[in-house]
Amino acid sequence: MLEYMAALAAEAGLAANTMEAYRRDLMTAGAYFSALGITAWADVTADEIAQLLADRRAEGLAPTSLVRLIASLRGMYRFLRTENRLPGRDPTIFEGKVHLWKRLPDVLAPADCLELLDTPASEGWKGLRDRALLALLYGGGLRVSELCDLKLGDLSLELATDDAPAIIRVCGKGDKERLVPFGGIGVERLQQWLEEGRPKLQAQGKWVLLSKSGRRLGRARIFQIVREYALLAGIRPDIHPHTLRHSCATHLLLGGGDLRSVQEFLGHSDLRTTERYTHVEVEQLQALHKLHHPRG
Repeated sequence: MLEYMAALAAEAGLAANTMEAYRRDLMTAGAYFSALGITAWADVTADEIAQLLADRRAEGLAPTSLVRLIASLRGMYRFLRTENRLPGRDPTIFEGKVHLWKRLPDVLAPADCLELLDTPASEGWKGLRDRALLALLYGGGLRVSELCDLKLGDLSLELATDDAPAIIRVCGKGDKERLVPFGGIGVERLQQWLEEGRPKLQAQGKWVLLSKSGRRLGRARIFQIVREYALLAGIRPDIHPHTLRHSCATHLLLGGGDLRSVQEFLGHSDLRTTERYTHVEVEQLQALHKLHHPRG
């Protein structure tokens, strides 16, 4: 731990208070694992890290502090991997029965997001529309207003290949335009809606998503749609469209995504807006990026 903190201090240029916060996080984790009889960081398992997070949350640790703890551990294990001092797998990479994402408020687990996306029917205009709608919210990280205003001319689905995503032109806050990559199964569902579902309605405009009457799908109705499918999928009932945008951003960041890239993806003009939406400490992400990214 001491070597990691020294490397962080030398290469990341963090403030003294920030460094002290990271040191406390790692000291707390080290004491927790020592009480379990674990004397080496390399011997810690994913289950034990998940239990640490659960216990700290039960003790009342704030959401932002909880995620800072996760990021502190993940940064140290990346350092150990870089130094060839981690012979096994990284225990901060969670999978299987370790449900890390359920420990973060307002963030769905990736598996829950995919289950939600599969809940609408795969046939009929409504099912096809709603599958495309959910895919755009999670896969594209769109705001509700951006989704409502999306027009056919904003889509460049023909650019999608096996190696590259399609591109969507989005008009965000302050009429600022940005290009959003949109690929994978989301493109397939959007194309299916446009080719098989949308033509069944009498479109009253060039909006991508339409109501039954063929008019632009409204904001309130999108909120209702998301909640309806969350209930059908058995996910917690307080889901709203921004939960999917929030989950998209958090999954990208905590999965190792570059902060600047996620900032552009979301359409934020300030890094601290990205931090506010994702519960991730900006200085920690900047430090990890500078320390570990090849172009940091």
